[in-house]
Amino acid sequence: MYEVLNCITTEHDWKHVLASLFVLAFSNCCSLIIYYRSQAALVTRNKILWAIAAGTVVGLGVWATHFIALLGYKPGFEIVFDAGRTIVSALISVAGFVTTALLLRLNADGTLRLACAGIATAAVAGMHFYGMSALSASAVIEYDTITITAAMVLGFLGYVGTYLLGANSNVRWSTAIATVTSVLAVISIHFVSASGTTLIPIRGLSTPIVALHTTGLSAIIAVAMLVVVVLSALAAGLDSNFQRLRHKEQRKLSVLADSSSEGLFMVSADGLVLQTNMAARIMFSDRLSDLKDLKDLGHLADVDRLPKLSGRSVQDLFQIEDETFSLKENRDYGERRIRFADGREMIATISSRRTEDTNEDFVFFAVHDMTQRVRAEARVRALAYRDTLTGLANRVAFNMALESSVSKDAEHRKNLAVMIIDLDEFKEVNDQYGHGAGDTLLKAVGRRISNQLSDKDMVARLGGDEFAVLVRGRSTPEEVTRVANNILAAISEPLAMGKRTLNCGGSIGIAIVPQRATSPARILTFADRALYSAKADGRGCVRFYDAILHKRQIEKRNLERALHKAIENDEFVLHFQPKVSASSRAIVGREALIRWNRPNVGLIGPDEFIPLAEQSMLINDIGRWTIFAACSAASQWSGKETVAVNLSARQLLDPDLVDHVRTALDQTGLDPERFELEITETAIIHNTQLATSILLDLKALGIKISLDDFGTGYSSMSYIQDFPFDRIKIDRSFVTSMNANVKSRAIVEAIIHLAHSLDIPVVAEGVETEDQAEALAQLACEELQGYLIAAPAPFEDMVARVLADNPIFEIEVA
Repeated sequence: MYEVLNCITTEHDWKHVLASLFVLAFSNCCSLIIYYRSQAALVTRNKILWAIAAGTVVGLGVWATHFIALLGYKPGFEIVFDAGRTIVSALISVAGFVTTALLLRLNADGTLRLACAGIATAAVAGMHFYGMSALSASAVIEYDTITITAAMVLGFLGYVGTYLLGANSNVRWSTAIATVTSVLAVISIHFVSASGTTLIPIRGLSTPIVALHTTGLSAIIAVAMLVVVVLSALAAGLDSNFQRLRHKEQRKLSVLADSSSEGLFMVSADGLVLQTNMAARIMFSDRLSDLKDLKDLGHLADVDRLPKLSGRSVQDLFQIEDETFSLKENRDYGERRIRFADGREMIATISSRRTEDTNEDFVFFAVHDMTQRVRAEARVRALAYRDTLTGLANRVAFNMALESSVSKDAEHRKNLAVMIIDLDEFKEVNDQYGHGAGDTLLKAVGRRISNQLSDKDMVARLGGDEFAVLVRGRSTPEEVTRVANNILAAISEPLAMGKRTLNCGGSIGIAIVPQRATSPARILTFADRALYSAKADGRGCVRFYDAILHKRQIEKRNLERALHKAIENDEFVLHFQPKVSASSRAIVGREALIRWNRPNVGLIGPDEFIPLAEQSMLINDIGRWTIFAACSAASQWSGKETVAVNLSARQLLDPDLVDHVRTALDQTGLDPERFELEITETAIIHNTQLATSILLDLKALGIKISLDDFGTGYSSMSYIQDFPFDRIKIDRSFVTSMNANVKSRAIVEAIIHLAHSLDIPVVAEGVETEDQAEALAQLACEELQGYLIAAPAPFEDMVARVLADNPIFEIEVA
């Protein structure tokens, strides 16, 4: 120890010693800063370059320390340096420290750090002793083995502290520790070795090619080291500024990525996650509570609670099969279900885009969470296929189920039946108790129907008070009938609602699906027709669509087709029944009654085809023809006899009715006062407001309006008061029995009295006997109509028959 201190204090110039220590410490600090910068670099090439720069700086610093100290050495004679050996010694130092910097970049375990300490010791020792050989032109050098060995051990221990503690970012004050221990290592190797080194001045043993004297070498070393150190410091500073700018830009990109609701993944070429945004960490969180933060990505309270996805396999994260997964091309994986350990399931669309960089290739994955949208779509589909009131399937869902069943093979169509159920008196429930009560009844009926079915069956609400059932697995009509009767019995049970009790029945139409059926719509039509038959038979019953009903429907369809042709071929004719004055028996008018002269069949009365015409919407065309034909016939009559035409309920509500009447009057030239339309109370009740408006428009044309079949409908006094009727016609049912039934006569008297009090003339229909005619005349009934006067017939036949059979009647205006 004394020899070392003596070497430093007496054999070395203290200024050079201090300069060498400053250069050594400064270069070590710079090299550590640059080394840490290499660790912070993202690109592999930059990592390597910065590691080489760090090794170069520390190697040159150690080399400069050695030669600055050597320049301060005072052996007592002039020293000349070999320039070549001096430069090679610098390369030895730089090579050793560059090697340690590169090794630490690859791995940082303890064994490698010890190896780096040995390499650094060998580099400094090699540089030292090879650099000492540069003095061979001035002296012979002798070394003390023990001292040199001690110097190597001390240097190695110093570098062990440097690489285990100093070059470790996880150790506090690592930079200071590395600087101090590396300085101690270099001082130990240089000065301890110097104390065991003896220089014997001998000239002429060798002649260097390029000789450097102490003054020139000192200046060159000092300038060179200052340049290297300053450049290193500037490089580190410039890189720090660049890193700050890059970090700022990266932060902007990170904030931008974190603001995205899509999960973004940067993945290496080997499939490991390098970086993610916030949405990705939330999506793949193992805790369900973290997902609540997804709605506000910018205000997460505890980001550290989210999982770190870096280093994980992206294929395992996304649960993609090997045959589908690829990192070598852009790919869209579509919708995928990702299941988590806590039982959650996420439905997401996944796509990847490959990015090629000059240093490294990356693959970016975008994950869009579709779970909420898929669930919302499922709810929409449920609403689209579910009746919102009853919760049963709706018409669309039922049609789809029926189509699915029919489209399968014959084995699946076997034992399949369709029921259509219509509630009886449901309108009365709505009218009497309100729509709330009606809704409650519909819900209860839906539950009752469901309770009578098996799991294989399906029930749906088609709309209004109509339900449908798809019955499966009943092999005989008897089994289907049993199910239908059970449903009717369940529906008919009283429903208690508060203090009220609702009663409701139903009718059921059934169609057995044929083995060769291909049209679901046709099957529903069959069931509908069976339902109409059930209602026509008195309601509260079950009807199958069978051969008889099928034949009836074919006949009805054929009749409907023939009706279309009848309109086109002008196959309708008018028969007229006269109305006479009750007092004088003079004809005052005629009622036009339509007949269908069907080819190969003959005349068909209106009772056989008018109901079908009303169902098939042909009634308006037939009515338009009747109005024109009646006006045309009446325009040829002598006198002022009126002509009356019956209007159905559908005709009355035809918005073109007024125009049709106006056109008929204009084209035939008939005086409007001679034209009369007969309507019933039933026609008015369908839409009172619209009927009133149309009747007022008709009255404005100057025609007459009669209330037909009075006494058989609602017989509301308000109709007589509110509507502009010109006549009231007593229904034939009262006239026929008035002489035999006291009540019927009383009703006839009341109607006539009521009409007269309102100044409205009365016409009695169905007069068949002279006694009835005389009784009506005594009651002051103004007009008579019936078979006593004449049966309906073509105008020419009717006149001839009246003249021949009833000469007392005068065919002239009363």
